Amino acid sequence: MQDILDLKQLRYFVQIIESGTMSGAAKRCGISQSAMSQAMSDLEARLGEQLLIRGRRGVVATGAGQLLLNHATRLLVEEGKLREQFDARSDLRTGKVVFGMIPTLAPYLLPLLIGQFRAQHPGVEIEVSENRTNELISKIADGEMEFAILSDVTADDQRNYALQTKLLFKEPLLIAMPVQHPLAIQEEDPEPRDLQADELIQLSDGHCLMDQTLKVCRMTQAERRVQCDQLETALAMVAANLGVAVVPQLAVKGRARDRVVVRPFKKPAPSRKIFLLKKKGTKLSKPADLLVRVLVSDAWQG
Repeated sequence: MQDILDLKQLRYFVQIIESGTMSGAAKRCGISQSAMSQAMSDLEARLGEQLLIRGRRGVVATGAGQLLLNHATRLLVEEGKLREQFDARSDLRTGKVVFGMIPTLAPYLLPLLIGQFRAQHPGVEIEVSENRTNELISKIADGEMEFAILSDVTADDQRNYALQTKLLFKEPLLIAMPVQHPLAIQEEDPEPRDLQADELIQLSDGHCLMDQTLKVCRMTQAERRVQCDQLETALAMVAANLGVAVVPQLAVKGRARDRVVVRPFKKPAPSRKIFLLKKKGTKLSKPADLLVRVLVSDAWQG
């Protein structure tokens, strides 16, 4: 017996037993009677036994045919269930998306992104991992998540872990200052060179925003005086008149903060690039692809 059974032939076989005639089964299946007969001849040849016999009440199953009928019926039921499940995934009635996002994006972007998606597709399960860049890279490489949204991936990491990126959008970087800070009061927008190293509040090691801030301000890690682990903490320190902070636009967009003035830098203003990261050669699932489309077209109005 050959290794693989043809589900189409099994479906034809079951239809013959149910209808009792070759012609009736052929009509149900939308094929000619000769094509139906040929399919059954091929199936019998494949299995090495006679499956059907013409009786007084029409075509009936032989002993071997009855054995096949019992299994074929179960196989076709399971095939139907499998098809329904994949149809549900295709229609986004069910499914699951596992992805990651850096902490300087997640609190500001996720409520917009997931709120809109869940309203349209409540049956799709969403699991988000909020981690720093190096941890997200590791999870993508190990297959623990489908994609990540982050801001900085080196060419070495892409090459070593077989990853690829896609630019989603550019996000302006702004300067957050206490209300009485000289740069908050002056008429002209500040320039990065106007910031003093001893007043800059920076995020701790591992945050890509820290590296971007140092690059924008042309400073080194040795010049850090105040640092913290969360962007919200940095903004609270600004409100407490402990210094100034470089912040991404999404972190302050539409959020009034007491005792904090947020201003753009003088043009050409600095920005950071936001990427989608995934395993090279893989294709996003349909719900994941739609999530990314929502992110780019609707959630972000930069």
